Amino acid sequence: MTVMRGIRGKATGRAATAIAVVVVAFGVAGCKSSRQAAQSDAKRYERKPIVETTDERLKSEAMMIDAKMRSETGDSEGAIHILHEVLQRDAQCHAAEYELSRLMASNGMTDSAIVYAVRAADGDVGNVWYQMQLAALYQATRRAAELAKTWERIVEHHPDVLEYYYELSNAYLMAGDGKGAIAALNRVEKKVGVTQAVSMQKAKIWTHMRRDDKALQEMEALAKTMPQDNDLAGTMADAYMQAGQYDKAKEYYDRLLADNPDDEYVHISLAEYYKATGQPRKAYEELKKGMAQKGLSTSNKLQLLTNFYSSEEFYGIHSGYAFDLLETAMREADDSTTFAAFYGDMLMRQKQYARAAHQFELSLTADSSKYEVWEALLVSELSGEVDTAILAAHARRASRLFPLHPLPYYMLAIVEHDNHNYDKALELASRCEKMGFDNGYLEMETYSLMASCYNQKDDRRCEQYYKRILAARPDDTQTLNSYAYWLAEKGEELPKAEEMSRRTLDAEPDNHYYLDTYGWILHRLGRDEEALKYIEKAMQRGEESEEVKEHLEEIKKALGR
Repeated sequence: MTVMRGIRGKATGRAATAIAVVVVAFGVAGCKSSRQAAQSDAKRYERKPIVETTDERLKSEAMMIDAKMRSETGDSEGAIHILHEVLQRDAQCHAAEYELSRLMASNGMTDSAIVYAVRAADGDVGNVWYQMQLAALYQATRRAAELAKTWERIVEHHPDVLEYYYELSNAYLMAGDGKGAIAALNRVEKKVGVTQAVSMQKAKIWTHMRRDDKALQEMEALAKTMPQDNDLAGTMADAYMQAGQYDKAKEYYDRLLADNPDDEYVHISLAEYYKATGQPRKAYEELKKGMAQKGLSTSNKLQLLTNFYSSEEFYGIHSGYAFDLLETAMREADDSTTFAAFYGDMLMRQKQYARAAHQFELSLTADSSKYEVWEALLVSELSGEVDTAILAAHARRASRLFPLHPLPYYMLAIVEHDNHNYDKALELASRCEKMGFDNGYLEMETYSLMASCYNQKDDRRCEQYYKRILAARPDDTQTLNSYAYWLAEKGEELPKAEEMSRRTLDAEPDNHYYLDTYGWILHRLGRDEEALKYIEKAMQRGEESEEVKEHLEEIKKALGR
């Protein structure tokens, strides 16, 4: 449709020029001469026969000039009045009808403008400017059928002006007559042969009519006339892809690849083809070739990558391919800080926490105001077992920048817990608790940390936090294990402790911590023969911790061994 709009613009420009010519003619030969002046360019400058001038004709010409002058000075009402007088003197003065139509249209009197435009157009069917004035009014009022008839009349009297056929096609489109629009363009092809502009427009119309087969036929006919046009070959390939005719699309893609082996977009298009035909490995290989080219910026590559794979594919079934392509894109990043956060997120998902932390730090050097990047940095550092001092320094800075977010305080509490500063850890964790937990975020983690601190302090308040966690997560094996062991150490509610510990082993039968806890509870229950089996299994499955060794020795001593 873009081509058609351009052509309408040209026609409007010519119409404006023609109006100026008509105006000049008013002062030369009156109403009859103005009609002659509006003929085709070929006839416009022919010698005109001498016409006898009468007083009546001179009077009409003077009135037309007066009307024009009033119109140009803003006195439309006066101009309209004078033009009516002209028509009373000469009912066949179509130039006056045309001017009346134009003035009334500009003053919002559209219906009256159409009446006078029809009179002018019917009175002088060969005058293209009269016809175009009427067409413009029909188009403005969405009278599509009348618009098409008007352009048919224009084409009939001016069959060699190609742009009029385009306008005729557009008129049929407005009327919802796709076949009529196609027929108008076929008439252009009969005159000039197959051209890209016409074929593309016809293909669009056929597509709009849900006749993809016809659209492809138009494109194929065009392609045969322009076999060396790579842009057209790309368009053909894309069209066949959309139509699901993948074999035909592949023919064009192969042709493009042979001519342009280093064109990144050819490889990208082939990647789309292989993806559509269920060949993910080949799709990945072609996409990698495209992204390796110099013509794409890092931003282009990342946008391409995230558009190519759905979220499920990117982070799930094709995450291996996606990550390798991301590495390719970032290898020669033109501005690594801009994309560091995105890269870091992908590295975290690959469990490459140290590398992820480096990327988040890089991102924060450019912009430290993004809390989500600070959060990702702290989580990756904690997961990657980074040096405690570094984690603490970053957590302290984040807490100063974002004092209303709990995660930095939670991270500082973990650092204090690991350094055996349990009172300080509880102070920081309590701060998180007082701030509240948005949709449960960090709630269970904070309670678990507080339970551990109270446990280490031999403070019975740990029990209330164990119960809080299990109320929300009854199958949390770490809490079940910690609570069961605490009860065993206290010698309290041992059957309850055994039941909780048994559940942890049902979930993870080879976990040496859980084996040790269960064995120790059995010992407390006086079932040392059973206890010995679990403690020995714990020794086999895990590290030789001093605590497990002590348990083993005490059980053997109880058995007299």
